[in-house]
Amino acid sequence: MYRMVVITDPETATGFRLAGVEVREAASPQAALEQLRSLLPLDYGLVAVNEDLLQGTDDDRSRMLRGRELPIIVPFPASRTQLESGEAYIARLVKEHIGFYVKLR
Repeated sequence: MYRMVVITDPETATGFRLAGVEVREAASPQAALEQLRSLLPLDYGLVAVNEDLLQGTDDDRSRMLRGRELPIIVPFPASRTQLESGEAYIARLVKEHIGFYVKLR
């Protein structure tokens, strides 16, 4: 049987702990990468990671997880203190994926 763990920032960690989830805290993407590295030899099947803590770690994660089926890494959206409108969110996603700002009507 495999376990699940969440790697997230200290502010979000409390909510996961209150829900009964095992949590590892990381304040930066590099710290999250180190947390992930420490979990590899253990019996974790699923690691949910705050998407902000995955920024810029794609190559390192790929090397670390090459040839491994587990754990499965699942990014989750970071909590935002200021929510953006639906239109702004869609415009941001379009710009991130196609590289151009598109004005929505």
